[in-house]
Order: sequence, then C-alpha cells, then structure tokens
Amino acid sequence: VALPLSASRSCSPKQFVCKDGVTCISKGWRCDREKDCPDGSDEDPDVCQHSSASRCPPNEFQCGGTELCIHMSKLCNGAPDCTDGWDEGPHCREYMSNCSISTCQEHCAVTPAGPACYCKSGFEISSDGKTCKDFDECSVYGTCSQTCTNTEGSYTCSCVEGYLSQPDNRSCKAKNVPVDRLPVLVIANSQNIQATSLSGSTVHSLLSTSTKQTTAMDFIYAKETICWIHVGDSPSATHLKCALIPNLKSFTEERVINISFSLHHVEQMAIDWLTGNFYFVDDVDDRIFVCDKDGQICVTLLDQELYNPKGIALDPTMGSVFFTDYGQIPKVERCDMDGQNRTKLVDSKIVFPHGITLDLVSRLVYWADAYLDYIEVVDYEGKNRHTIIQGLLIEHLYGLTVFENYLYATNSDNANMQPKTSVIRVNRFNSSDYQVVTRVDKGGALHVYHQRRQPPVRSHACEVDQFGKPGGCSDICLLGNGHKTRTCRCRSGFSLGSDGKSCKKPEHELFLVYGKGRPGVIRGMDMNAKVPDEYMIPIENLMNPRALDFHAESEFIYFADATSYIIGRQRIDGTERDIIMKEGIHTVEGIAVDWMADNLYWTDDGPKKTISVARLEKASQTRKTLIEGKMTHPRAIVVDPLHGWMYWTDWEEDPKESKRGKIERAWMDGSNRNVFLTSKTVLWPNGLSLDIPQGILYWVDAYYDRIEMVYLNSSGRKVSSPHCWEIWSVEKSS
Repeated sequence: VALPLSASRSCSPKQFVCKDGVTCISKGWRCDREKDCPDGSDEDPDVCQHSSASRCPPNEFQCGGTELCIHMSKLCNGAPDCTDGWDEGPHCREYMSNCSISTCQEHCAVTPAGPACYCKSGFEISSDGKTCKDFDECSVYGTCSQTCTNTEGSYTCSCVEGYLSQPDNRSCKAKNVPVDRLPVLVIANSQNIQATSLSGSTVHSLLSTSTKQTTAMDFIYAKETICWIHVGDSPSATHLKCALIPNLKSFTEERVINISFSLHHVEQMAIDWLTGNFYFVDDVDDRIFVCDKDGQICVTLLDQELYNPKGIALDPTMGSVFFTDYGQIPKVERCDMDGQNRTKLVDSKIVFPHGITLDLVSRLVYWADAYLDYIEVVDYEGKNRHTIIQGLLIEHLYGLTVFENYLYATNSDNANMQPKTSVIRVNRFNSSDYQVVTRVDKGGALHVYHQRRQPPVRSHACEVDQFGKPGGCSDICLLGNGHKTRTCRCRSGFSLGSDGKSCKKPEHELFLVYGKGRPGVIRGMDMNAKVPDEYMIPIENLMNPRALDFHAESEFIYFADATSYIIGRQRIDGTERDIIMKEGIHTVEGIAVDWMADNLYWTDDGPKKTISVARLEKASQTRKTLIEGKMTHPRAIVVDPLHGWMYWTDWEEDPKESKRGKIERAWMDGSNRNVFLTSKTVLWPNGLSLDIPQGILYWVDAYYDRIEMVYLNSSGRKVSSPHCWEIWSVEKSS
C-alpha cells in the first residue's frame, strides 16, 4: 500500500484510489470481501454493485451497506431482517406487481433493483436469470473437511482411509494406531522441545540439553524420531541432531548428523518421510538445499530468485515442495522435490509469509503472513484463495501446522516483552473456534506427531536397490513430481553420467569459480549455467570474499576476505581449509597465484597502499612488500610468470576530478614499474583477467559498467560486455 501526497496523480492504472484520496491499492483487491482501504471504500456497495450477488451464497441477498446476507424469501415479507430495514423499503410496493408477471422457473423476490429469480435449496440461478441449475456445494471451501461429492440438489461428505466420519457428517477424525497412541503437538522453542495434547491439557518437555535456540524441527513417525537444529555460537557449533522418542516420554539415543553444508543460517527444515532426505531453508544464503539421510551428501535445490526464504513444507506422496519467501517479491511457491517445475502460487496481497503447512488429503496450502496478520489457504495449483482468520488474535505468527479441523501456530511476537509466546489453535472452517493451547519461550516450528501427517506409500522411486543405493543413484536420490519418479544428483565436484544414476569426475574438469556476499561464499559451477552440479565444495562462512584465485596443481582455491582481514585457502574437495595470512592485512582487494614459482601476490588498499608477495607454503613467514604508495585504491592483480610481468588496477576516487584510473605493471620482483594504460574513460578498473596465449588483458570498469580488453602488445582497446565484478574459470591439472 502506498501513501502518496496525491493518490489521483500517483496511483498507477493498475491501482484503485481509495475514497480518502491518498491510498492506492491493487485493483485486484477490490470487492474481495476484505477491506484494504483505511476507510473500507474498496468494499463499498457502489464500488461492488456488479459483484454483490456473488458475495452471498446462492438464493441469498446482501443487505445494503453491510456484509449481512439474508435469504431472498425474506425480502419484502413484512418483517425487517436487515439491521436498518433495508429489505422492507419502498421498492417492495414499487416492484411487487412485477413478480406476478415474471417468468422465473421457481421463485421471485423483490429487490431494490427490481424483481429477481431464485431457487430452492441446493440449486442456483442459471446465466439466463430465470431457470435453476444444481449448485455445486463442493466448490465452497469448508463444505466437507475431506472428500465432497456433489449430487443433484445436495452433496455428501466422506473420509479417506485412516479417518473416521463424525456425527456432523462433515468432519473426519484420524484413527489412532494403536488406539491409545493419541496425536501430540510437538513444539520447538528456545529452551527445549515440548510435547502437549492438542487441547493443551497436558504438557511435558522432551528433556534435552541440546535444543539451544531451536526453531527448526521435524519428525519421522515411522522411525519414532525427532530431528532439530541445535544453534551454536558459531557455524562449527551448529548441528543437526536426531533422537528416538519412544512413547514421547523423553529423548533416547541422541546423535549428531554431520551435514556437509553449513546449517548456521538455516531458518526451517522439513523431512521427506519416504526417503529420509532432509530439506533446509537458509534465509541468509538465500537457498534451499537437501541432504541425504546420513547428511554426507548435500546438493542445492534452489538458489535463484530467493531473497528471504522462511517456511517449507513437503508432500512427498505428490513429489512437491512448498515454501515461502518474503524478499523483493513476497510469495508462496511450489516446485518438484528435485527442484524442477517451479511455480508461483501466491504473489499478491502478501508481505511477510512465514509458516506454511499442507492438508495432504485435500491438497491445500495454508500459510501465515506475519505482517498482514492472517492465515490464508489456496489449493496446490494456487487457486481458490480464502482467508481463514485475520486480525489481532494471530499477530506475528511463525510456525504453522494442520491436523483434522484445526490449524496450530506459534507466535513470534517479542515486542510486548512477555517472557513467553503463545501456541494457538483455530478451527480452519470456523475461525470463532479459537484457543490458546499453551505458552512457550520463543516458539519455532511445531508439528502434530501422528501417522496421518506422514502417510506411507506401498513403494517409491527412491527405494534402496540390491546394492544399497537409493533409487540406484550413486550419490543422492530425490523424488520427482510424484513418488513414482526420481532424479539422481551428485555431490559437489562430480557430474551425472549418461545413465542418469552414476556420478563421475567431469571429463574436462573445467568450471567457473565465483564469490558472493550476503553471506560470503565461494562456489564452483558448470560453464553451462543450466547444469545444476556444483564442481567444488563451497567455501562458506566468509564475510566478504572480494578476491580469489586458484592453484590447479594442488587444487587449492585462495581467497581474501576484506571484512575479516584474512587470506585463506581450501581445496576444491572441501579439505584443508586454513588461514595463511592474518597479521598486517588490511583491505585485500586482489590476489594472484604464481603457479610456476608457487608464490601468492596481493594488493592491499590499507593506509600504505601496497602490493606484496609470499610463498604459498609458510606465507606468513615469507611475505615481502614489493611496491608501496603512489596509488589511490589498488584493486585487482594478475601475474604472467611466463613473461615475468604483474598487472594491477588503481581506482580513482572522484569521477568529477580530472584524475584517471589506470592499469599499471611491473616485473614480478616489483622493479620496472610503469603505467600500462590510463584514459579519461578508465575510472574504476577492477577484475583483471589475463589470456596469456592470446596476449589479451581483460578488466571491468565498475563506474562505466562494462568489460574491456586490450592487447598486451598494442594500445588497442575494445568494450566486450556490460557490468560485472570478478569471475574466474578453473582448469584442474590431470
């Protein structure tokens, strides 16, 4: 919602101007039974006059200026049913005679707009406005809690296997197997994991000293196991833990599952109960990744167009992942469990979607918006959107789950300074049925622990084969767009073979290495961006990796973290991570590996403006400053050990001055320094890359947003491409 000084001048053609004259809302929000304008003018009868009939159930009419609907038989019956007597107004005398000559198939009512036809219960008026046709009650949300069958003039409700029909002939109750194994609400919070009855009458803690700051948690019912993320003070102290919970009394056989990816910023998790795979949502790294049941093999599922992913829910029987994201474009999305077929379900009238849960029987998606304070629902295709509850009762919801007729949620509001937050439940078909179940310390994820929340299947595509491989996959098996299809994925550094199952080292072993911030990470990817394989174990938990290079023979990636004031390295297989330089480091903007002499060169934009060198081994003991001063902002550096040159860039600070940026060079011992290239159109040169066989030097000018090149043996320059910062390709030695 925008609040311009003059809405009539500032609202776009796709927006509706509220009567207050200052508020703009989407035109799609008009007449949706929800007041979005501060004055409610988007729901005024004069605005919604063409949709008023559809705002009430069949054969009912809306009282003017209100949301009250009355049966059409009560119009002009001599007794006021609308609060202001609107149904008994002067139109009754004016139009009464018109009904006697109407051609209605069944009944006629006198409305303020004139005579209107209506039908008996179970039927509705056809498009001709006269004849009656069957009304499909099953198209209305909440008619039945599970299966609805429309009949001529009526409907019947039924329950799927594993549920019992209730006396209201509408609701379904889950069978307990054995009968004394009742459903239990399991709640993660900052102190422990609590188990409570669905009504909150009995509460006990699943005692553990390892649930510090836990918000992410899920269970595997068939294995009587609960898993959670123990958040430590550092990335290395954050772990995935699992424990058996026989009879939900206490944890036994608590164990750590070592995950190869960092869990330090994981917001939520979900377990595929068919395969045992773990799905994680990282709202700092902005990605969703999945690990096998042992945690040793992890692959990125999604990392594009994710800006702040929060909640995740799985339906492995349908092969679907549902997740929420409240970044630049808040949305609820769905994809297959292998990351394919990504689809937006909701991207309007949504701000901070957090918790998300699924009705696995009716295939409905429920989510909570912590800013707009509502719980809403759509089907698996993103259609038939409906508001369950909205307002002060459900402020700042976080976790969300559903069981039978009820939704359960944790409240994340710490603004009221209360020591505990609420766990609530609300009837998803009757929002007036609302209850606070219990209170916990900083509630996170919550789940109803019951078999019907994780229904089994007879078989699935990731079943273990005769060689002990899930789905026959060498590394990890992910269900596809149903539990009968699967996709094999490979760990970082390997690619999928032609058989679609085996993983092997890439034949050409050429891949792209890139660094990014928020959070700091260095990754390797295929030169073909459509190939999802990662070609190296990511270097994670960095702050701001501004510079990187590689040593092909040793398979080390060298990097500089300008915010942490370090130079470090890690092999592409994820081993031997260490810091090689931390003393006397200020702002390292560029590094370059001399692969012939095994030396490392770097620029430092600290107070002294230096270029230094050190041995790759014992770097801190062998460092030497080669060049100092007479630079504004030394940035990128490359070396040409075949010809004995090093090249570096120098940024000019103020584009308004007559000064220029430049590219300098010197021999690799620091002598014979000279300006290689400078120009009025070179200002912020960065990201040097040297094509030694062709004798071409490439760089990025971050001020002019372009990539340029120059031949080393001439002064000829050429613009190659628009803006980027710094990328490298790596070819490993055989």
